Amino acid sequence: MPATELPDADALLASLLSMMTKFSCLGCPQQALLIQRELNLLQGYPDQSVAPLLKGVARRLEHEWQQLHFAIADDPVPVASPQRLALH
Repeated sequence: MPATELPDADALLASLLSMMTKFSCLGCPQQALLIQRELNLLQGYPDQSVAPLLKGVARRLEHEWQQLHFAIADDPVPVASPQRLALH
């Protein structure tokens, strides 16, 4: 996604922190998926918007949230995933 189409980096970080806090109370699989997607989005920012250190942490955490979503979801494959589309 081009940098001009990305949401404000600070707003994205605030959203992530809020969702992660709510997840700790609710444990919702869909929230885990949204967190994973926002961590992926954070990695696409230019270095002047998001420090490479934060993007590296986002990469590691994205993988961890993916595993968590898989572990707690009844249907761990997102509806729009290519794997699901290939089965129909």
